[in-house]
Amino acid sequence: MKKVLRVIADLKFAISLLVIISVTITIGSIIEQDQTLEYYKENYPEIRPLFGFLTWKFIDFIGIDHLYRTIWFIALLIIFGTSLISCTFLQQFPTLKFSRRCNFFVKKKLDIETLINQENLGKFINKIINQGYYIYQQKTNFYATKGIIGRVAPVFVHLSILLILFGSIIAALCGFNAQELIPKSEIIHIQNTVIAAPLSRFSQQSIRVNDFWINYYKDSKIKQFYSNISILNDNGLEILNKTISVNQPLIYKNLTLYQTDWTFVGLRFQETNKSFQIPVILTKNMGNKVWFSWLPFKSSFTKENFLGETLLINNYKENILTYDLKGNLMNEVDKNEKVIENHYELIDFISSTGLQIKSDPGTIFIYFGFGFLMLSTFLSYLSFSQIWGIFDDLKNKKNLIVLGKTSRSKFSFDTEIFKITKDLN
Repeated sequence: MKKVLRVIADLKFAISLLVIISVTITIGSIIEQDQTLEYYKENYPEIRPLFGFLTWKFIDFIGIDHLYRTIWFIALLIIFGTSLISCTFLQQFPTLKFSRRCNFFVKKKLDIETLINQENLGKFINKIINQGYYIYQQKTNFYATKGIIGRVAPVFVHLSILLILFGSIIAALCGFNAQELIPKSEIIHIQNTVIAAPLSRFSQQSIRVNDFWINYYKDSKIKQFYSNISILNDNGLEILNKTISVNQPLIYKNLTLYQTDWTFVGLRFQETNKSFQIPVILTKNMGNKVWFSWLPFKSSFTKENFLGETLLINNYKENILTYDLKGNLMNEVDKNEKVIENHYELIDFISSTGLQIKSDPGTIFIYFGFGFLMLSTFLSYLSFSQIWGIFDDLKNKKNLIVLGKTSRSKFSFDTEIFKITKDLN
């Protein structure tokens, strides 16, 4: 088992595995994820397949349409994580343990060698202490080290990557993505899931949309969508309220609510002391959303005479256009104004906000992983430096030979030793 772990911990094996994962992720970025089978049949037909083999059947068989949740991709991540853990325990920890020892044995391959007078030994030791070195003495020899934290950096790198891998696996196995179209003032629970992982647990959290509105630029182009959202407890009491917009989501526990879309579902009118609602139908005119409906006149409900007006909405500025039976524009009606011979008063626009609701329990691990990765990147630039001091003549103790070695930044290390010793010779 130890031999197998040593093979897995080998640097070449880890790099090869990392290349395979990188190529796989690139493919997952190019091929659209989580689309319908009809979409892949249309875009990746069997006739003249992309690259000669990329057909919808191949995509469906390999699972590229949901690549990050496939068993073989998760297996790659687990093997890579095992490689990092093996390398940490079989190589990094022993290296760190060896670096912490007082190593009075002088290495053969050194980066610097210089000579100072014996009477300047005390000054030399004081100077290297001021430079942050720790001094250890053995009889007439001494050993100094600095930057042991640089040896810890590889361990932090492995820990950060393991956190990222663990978070990715948790996200692939336990996350879900839902799309909800919620009318204003309605309360819903999550129902319309688009992506559901095998181990995902769906939240039954109550969500209420209090209001929805749109801000416009001066040229009538849409500037931003806003939805005021409330999170309710089991008793229907509000525990959190926030106005969300595009790129400003609401985060509650393991749920994240994004503003994605909007539409109209109806109009509310009032007649004397009674109010009623009529639905609207969405259509698109040259890419623009247009809603229309029909409002009959109450006194015309006969087989021979059925009069009314067509209502059309082409923006969210709370006004409608009314047309007669011949398609002639009758009037432009704002909110709280009346239509059809001043019989019905327009009192409200019933809108729905489109929310994307995501649950990704692995996100926190990924964030911590990247945080550790940034920290370890800075720590890895710290050099682990070693200095040995031995007398060339132990009987007379005339001169002290200073030997040095560093893990990186050799030029800076040479400059540092030169500045320490230039005034002592």
